Amino acid sequence: MATAAPASSLREATLRWRPHDGGLLSLRRAARAALLMPALFAAVLLGTHNVQLTTFVGFGTFALVVLADFGGPPASRAAAYAVTALLGALLVVAGTLAGQATWVAVLATLLVAFAVQLAGIFGGYAAAAQVALQLAFVLSVAVPAPASAIPSRVEGWLLASAVATVASLVLWPRHERAALRERAASACDALAALIEACRVRAGGAVVRRREEAAGEAERALRSEYAATPLRPAGPTRRDGAFAELVVDLDRGLTLATRWAEERADGEPLLGEEDVLEQALVATLHGAGDALRGGPPPDLAALDQDKTRQREALERWAEGTLREGGRAEDVLDGLRAGYRLRLLSYAVLALGANATIATGREPAGGVRLPAGIPRRGGVAGAIERVAGALRTDLAPGSSVLHNSVRAAAGLAVAVLMARVLGLHFAFWTVLGTLSVLRSNALATGRTTLQAVAGTLAGFAIGAPFILLVGEHRLAIFVALPVAVFLAAYTPTAVHFVVGQAAFTILVIVLFNLIAPAGWTVGLVRVEDIALGTGVSLVVGLLLWPRGARADLRRALAQLYGAVAAYLAASLHRLLDGEVDVAEPRAQAVRARGRAGEAFDLLLVERTAHPVGVEVPAVLVSAGSYAILVGDLIDVLVRHGYRAAGFADQTAVVERQARLMLDGLLRLADLLDGRPRAQVAEEVSADALRHAAASSLRDWAADPEGAGRTPMTLTYCAELIEQLADVTAELEASVEVAIRAARAPWWR
Repeated sequence: MATAAPASSLREATLRWRPHDGGLLSLRRAARAALLMPALFAAVLLGTHNVQLTTFVGFGTFALVVLADFGGPPASRAAAYAVTALLGALLVVAGTLAGQATWVAVLATLLVAFAVQLAGIFGGYAAAAQVALQLAFVLSVAVPAPASAIPSRVEGWLLASAVATVASLVLWPRHERAALRERAASACDALAALIEACRVRAGGAVVRRREEAAGEAERALRSEYAATPLRPAGPTRRDGAFAELVVDLDRGLTLATRWAEERADGEPLLGEEDVLEQALVATLHGAGDALRGGPPPDLAALDQDKTRQREALERWAEGTLREGGRAEDVLDGLRAGYRLRLLSYAVLALGANATIATGREPAGGVRLPAGIPRRGGVAGAIERVAGALRTDLAPGSSVLHNSVRAAAGLAVAVLMARVLGLHFAFWTVLGTLSVLRSNALATGRTTLQAVAGTLAGFAIGAPFILLVGEHRLAIFVALPVAVFLAAYTPTAVHFVVGQAAFTILVIVLFNLIAPAGWTVGLVRVEDIALGTGVSLVVGLLLWPRGARADLRRALAQLYGAVAAYLAASLHRLLDGEVDVAEPRAQAVRARGRAGEAFDLLLVERTAHPVGVEVPAVLVSAGSYAILVGDLIDVLVRHGYRAAGFADQTAVVERQARLMLDGLLRLADLLDGRPRAQVAEEVSADALRHAAASSLRDWAADPEGAGRTPMTLTYCAELIEQLADVTAELEASVEVAIRAARAPWWR
C-alpha cells in the first residue's frame, strides 16, 4: 500500500501533462505554422536583411496563423483575414507613431487595448482576432522606431497576413461553427427523442434514459460553445440567433423534464394534444436537419397545432363543466395541457432561431416569440450592436471589467518598460498580455507558471545556442521545431510547457535576426518577470475576485430585472394596459451580462469554489423567468384579460406579489443586501381554489364570464411554477454568495 499513492500521483501527473487536442485543432495550427513561418522568415531575412520587415513577418505570421486561425466557410474566412490585415496595418502605423513619446505610447496603449478587448462582445471573428491585433499594436509601440520604419513594418504585417490567408484556405482548414451546429443538432434530436418517449408513454425507465441523454447532449453543446473561440455570440443576426438557440435548448430541456415528471394520469386524451406532441418532435428534428444543412422546420404547422390544442382544451373544459364535471378535475386537465403549450412555445422559439442561424427566414404569418431577432439588414445589425454595447458598458459588466483590466495592465507595462529603459520592452508587455486573467488568483498562478516556463525555456535554449555558436544553419534547422512546439504545447499540453517553447522560439528568432547568444534568453527571463509582475499588481487592484464576484452581481441584477418584467406583464394581464417593452429589454440585457460573466467563469484558470453547475442553474432560471414573461405577452395578444371575478383576481394578484417578493429577496441576497425572510410563501392551495372557483362561475355563466376564468387558471399555473423555481434556487444562491465572499486567493 505504501507505493500505491506515489504510483497514483505519477499516473495523475502523466494524464495532466499528456496532450489533449480534441479535433486535432492544435496539431493543425502547429503544423501549418511550422511549414510556413520558417520558410517565409528565412526568405525575408536572407533576401532583404531588413530587421523591421523580418521582425513583423515572423511575429505577424505566428500571430495570424496560430493565435487567430479563423475558421468557417472559405469566403468568410478570407474576409476575416482581409479585415484583420487592414486593422492590423492601421494599428502598426498608430503604434509606431505613438511610440515616439512615452506618454503618447502609454495613452495610446490604454485606448487601443480597451477597444480591442471590448470588441470581443461581437463574438465570432472579432473575438478570434483580439490577440493578433493586440500583438500587432504592442510590438509596434513597445519597440520604438522612427516613422521611416512604418513602410517596412506594414509590409511585413501584410505579407504575413497574405500567407496566413492562403494557408487557412488550403492547409487543414478548421470548421468550428460546423462542429457547434452538429452539437446543437444532436441536442435537438435528443430532446425530440425525450418528448417522443413521453408521447407514446414508453415507461419510466425509458423516459429517464432519454432525459439523461438529452441532458448530456445539452451540456456537451454548452461546454463546447463556451470553449470555442469563434463561437457565434455577437450582435449579427445569425450569431444572435445561435446564441439564443443554445439558451432555448436549455429551456426546452427544463420544460420537457417538468412536463414528463408532472403529466397527470387523468389529463384529457385529446387528439389535438397528440398532434401537438408530434409537431414538437417534428420541429425539433427539423431544427436539427436545418443545422446540418437541410430544410428548415415547419413552424407554421407547429403554430397552428398549438392554437388548435389551446382551443380544443378550452372546449373540453367548457363541455366537461356543463356536463357537471368537477372544477378541480378540469383544472388538473387544463394545467397539464398548459404545461405542454409552454413547452411548445419554447420549441417554436428554438425552431425559429435554428432557421435564422442558418441564414433563412421563418415562415410568414407565424407569431414568433419576443426574443427572436426579427430585423435583418443594416438597421437590424445597428440595433443589435447598440444593444450589445448597452449591455456590456454597464458598470457591473464582466466584459467591461476585463477590458479595463487589460488596458490598464498593458499601459502600465509600456510605462515601466520605457521608464526603466528596457532594450526588449516588447517582451515585458507580452508577458503582461500572456498572464493577465480575470481574477487575481488566476493571474498569480499564471504568473508563476509563466516565470517557471520561461526559466525552463532558457535552461534549454541557452545551452543550445552555446553549443551551435555562430552556425546559423543549425539555428535555421531548429526553427521549425521551435515554431511547432510554441504553437502546439500551450493549448494541447500545458501553459508552462507553452511558455518554455515560446522562450526557445524567441531565443532562436533573435539569434537569427541579430545574433546575441544565450544572453537573449536571460533578458527574456528578466523582462517576463517584470511583465507578469505588472499583471499581478493590476489583478490585485482591479476586481481581484474576478468572474465569480461579477457573476454574483450580474445575477442580482438579472433577478431584479426579471421581477420587474414579470410584475409589469402580470399587471398587464390582470389589471390593464402597461408598457412591458422597456422592462423586458432591461431583463434581456441583464441576462446577457450574466451570461458573459458565466462564460468568463468557465475559462478562468482556477478551480471554481462555486463549481459550474450552480451558476448554470442560476443563469438558466433567469432565462426561464423571461420566457414566462414572454408567454404572458402571448396570452394578452390572444385576448386573455381578467375582467370581473374580483375576489378570485385579488387572490391571484396577492400570490403574484408573494412570488415576486421571493425573486426580489434572492436579488437582494446576491447583491449583499439581506432582506427579512418572506413572512408568507406562495400558496398553491389558494391559487388552485381561486382558479377552480372561477371555473365554477364559468360553468354557471359561460357567456358572461368571457376569458377571465381561463386567464386566471393560466396565470395561477405560471405563478405556481415560478414560485417552485424560486424556492429551488435558495440553496444555489447561498452557494454563490459564499463563493463570492471568499477571499480572492481562495
